[in-house]
Amino acid sequence: MLTHIPAVLSGPALARVRALVEAGPFEDGTATASGQAAAVKRNLQIAADPARRRPIDELVMPAILGDPRFVEVAFPKVMAPPTYNRYDVGMTYGDHVDAPFLSSGRVRADISLTLFLSEPEEYEGGALTIRHGDAQFLAKHKAGDLVAYPTTSLHHVSPVTRGKRLAAVSWVQSYVPDERHRRILYELGEAKKLLDRTAPGAPETDALRNGLFNLLRLWWQP
Repeated sequence: MLTHIPAVLSGPALARVRALVEAGPFEDGTATASGQAAAVKRNLQIAADPARRRPIDELVMPAILGDPRFVEVAFPKVMAPPTYNRYDVGMTYGDHVDAPFLSSGRVRADISLTLFLSEPEEYEGGALTIRHGDAQFLAKHKAGDLVAYPTTSLHHVSPVTRGKRLAAVSWVQSYVPDERHRRILYELGEAKKLLDRTAPGAPETDALRNGLFNLLRLWWQP
């Protein structure tokens, strides 16, 4: 399910993350790409230094995993430490599908996410384009907004033609691996919230809650 979640980061936390990412140092983005992805990847990313990235991770990861809107759509089990990237003028990332596994196969990538760190007016081009069947969805949102989408989706970042695009990208292994099941659970969860407010003691509310919980038991993979 493709989901836009506004203001996952905001205020001082967003400003601090931006400042830390701006400070670099950066390396060639192909350092973490392989196969066809390496052939079409033209960007920069914060160097793979755990000590350098830890202060950023400590702001970004709790903000994402602690956002109830993200939890409701992703059912996150494990989140990979983000990659913090920069696109200068002329940089792009062509059509690709993200790798299915992380951490030498210990983590399965079910959901990909992009956390925007630059305001859309700060750069031209650089839209994240996600293909879903015959449709294409363009994402270029405010700094602090997040877009989550199935890792199975073909996607690309169009060339930046002015300014600089900063973003964090990461991947999540979900307790509910099947995208269709996550969508059903999310929609039933929204219906449950409505009935909990409007008819908390009604038989239909109990029936919906029972059905939702039974599907969670059926599809949950610990």
